[in-house]
Amino acid sequence: MHTYANVVRKAIYFFIAVTLTFVLFPYGWAHATPTNSAPFREEKVTFVSGTGPFEEVINGTMLIPNGQAAMHPGIVLAHGSGTTERGGGSQTAVRKEAEVFANAGIATLLYNKRSKGYSKTNRSYELLAQDLIAGVQALQKRPDVIKSKVGVWGISEGGWVAPIAAAQSKEIAFVITSGGPGISPVQQQSWNLENRLRHQGVSAHSAIQSLVRNGAGVMLSLSPSETDMYDPVPTLKKVQQPFLAIWGSIDRQVPPAESAQIFKDAFESSGNRLYTLQFIEGADHPIYNSSDNGFRTLKTLYPGYAEAMTSWIKQVVAGNPPVAQTLGKTPIQMSLSSTEVKKIDWYDLYWLHLGVSAIVLISGISVWIALLVNKIRKRKTLIVNGYTRWASLTAIVSIISFWTYLVSFWMNGGRNIGFVLFGSPLIWLIIQLISTVTVILTLIALIVAIRRRGGQQRHGIETLALGAGLMFIPWAFYWHLCFFIS
Repeated sequence: MHTYANVVRKAIYFFIAVTLTFVLFPYGWAHATPTNSAPFREEKVTFVSGTGPFEEVINGTMLIPNGQAAMHPGIVLAHGSGTTERGGGSQTAVRKEAEVFANAGIATLLYNKRSKGYSKTNRSYELLAQDLIAGVQALQKRPDVIKSKVGVWGISEGGWVAPIAAAQSKEIAFVITSGGPGISPVQQQSWNLENRLRHQGVSAHSAIQSLVRNGAGVMLSLSPSETDMYDPVPTLKKVQQPFLAIWGSIDRQVPPAESAQIFKDAFESSGNRLYTLQFIEGADHPIYNSSDNGFRTLKTLYPGYAEAMTSWIKQVVAGNPPVAQTLGKTPIQMSLSSTEVKKIDWYDLYWLHLGVSAIVLISGISVWIALLVNKIRKRKTLIVNGYTRWASLTAIVSIISFWTYLVSFWMNGGRNIGFVLFGSPLIWLIIQLISTVTVILTLIALIVAIRRRGGQQRHGIETLALGAGLMFIPWAFYWHLCFFIS
C-alpha cells in the first residue's frame, strides 16, 4: 500500500512537470532575447581630456552595433548648451540621436559634459572641442571600429564645437551639425529673445531695443567669457571634411536661413565642396516635433531627420560624399538677427549703468532719510522742494523695477513676460510711465531750484538729488524709458 502511494505521487509530480514544461516553454521561447539579437550593446567607458587644471576624466557610454559586420564606422556626439548638473550636458540629452546612429550600424559614443572650465556664465568651446577629439580617439582604439571612418555630430552649441574639433584634427572623418549657428552666441541669443518677444505679441520698438539689443550690450560687457563673441566663420573655412548641416524650418533659437548662407559662403570660400545643407520642413531647433509654432519642443525626433543623417553617413563612409548641395525649401525667418549687438560701445558698459543706478538710489534714499530725520526732530528747514522729493521717490522705484525686470527677462530666456498691451509688456509700460514721471519731475525741480527767490542757498541733499536726477535723464533715454522718445 505504501509502495502504491509512492508510485502515484511520482506519477503526479511527473505529470505536473511535463505540463509546466509544455506551458512555459513556448512562453520562454517567445520572450527570450538572445544576447546578440539586440541592434546594439552598451559599454560604460571613461577617457581623459584637457590639460593642467582643466584635465578631467569624462564618463561616457559606447553603443556598439551587433550584427554581421566585424568593424563599424563611428561617431561621437557633442551636446547643446547646459551643464551636466542641470541636465543639459548629460548623456540622456542626446540619447535619442545616439540610438539612431547605433541602430544604423554606427559605433556611437556619448558622454557627460565636462565640469571644469564650463559653466552657465563661463564657457570654453576650445575645451569642449578637446573633449570631442579625445572621444574620437577613444572610439578609434576599439578593434571593432574603422579608425579612418569616425566622425562627429553636434547640436546647437555643439554646432560651434564640432567644426572646431574637425578643424584641429584630421582624424575626424566627417561632421554633422543640427541647428548649428552661423553667428556669434550673443547675436544668436539676442535673435532668440527677440523671437520670443514677438511671438508673445510684443512689437514696440522701445521694448525690443531696450530689453534685447541694449540689454545684450550690457550683459556682454558683464560676461567674463570671451566665447560670447565667438565668430564661427574662420573655423568653418578651415574644415575640409565632408559636412552635413541640418536646420529645422521653424527653428526659433538659431536663424536657419542666415546660418545656412554663412556656412555655404565659408565652404565655397575655402574650397570645401563636400557639403550638404538641408532644411527639414516643420522641424524645430533640435530637429524635433514641436508645438506653439516651434517654441515648445515635444522631445520626439521629427520624421525624416534620422534618415537624413544616416543615409548621408553611408554615402560618406562608402567614399561617395555628396558635393555642394542644398536640400529642402529655405525657410522664412521671423526676423533678421541684429548685428549691432556684436559691438560694445563705452555707453554700453555695465559699470557705467550700475554706477548711475547706484548714485540715483543712494541720493534718493538719502533725501527720504533726511526728510524723516527732519520730521522726527520737528525742524522746519527746507531740505528739498516738493518736486525733488517726489522725483527721488519715483527714481528709486524706476531703477529697482527696471533692473529686476531686465535681469529676470534674460535669466528666463524671454519666457512669460506677462500681459501685453499696445505692443508692449504691461510691466514695461508701467516702468516707462514711472520713469517718464521721474524725468518730468526732475526738470521741474531743477527749474524751481534755479528760480528760487532771494538766491537762497540749496541744501547739500538737494544738490545731490538734482545731480542724480540729471544723471537719470540720459540713462532713461538710453533704455527707452521715456514715452516721448520711444
